[in-house]
Amino acid sequence: MKTLDKPLDDELSGALRRGDDLLSIREILLKYRDKGFSAISVNELLGAMRGDADEELEDRILEVMDIVTGFCAPALEVW
Repeated sequence: MKTLDKPLDDELSGALRRGDDLLSIREILLKYRDKGFSAISVNELLGAMRGDADEELEDRILEVMDIVTGFCAPALEVW
């Protein structure tokens, strides 16, 4: 799988698999942004995570991809 920052990638993957709320996941996305990662690179990472996801996890990933691309409520925007 594609990696950006192994500890952050593991944190994001774990949060998605546990079903953490979107505000908690947004906090992880802010860490990616603050480390200089672009929305495009994080979106590509999420896309790679979809490959082995069940339907529920894939839906969650798609929700987070909406946040990454800015297709979300202003309060959730990151980039």
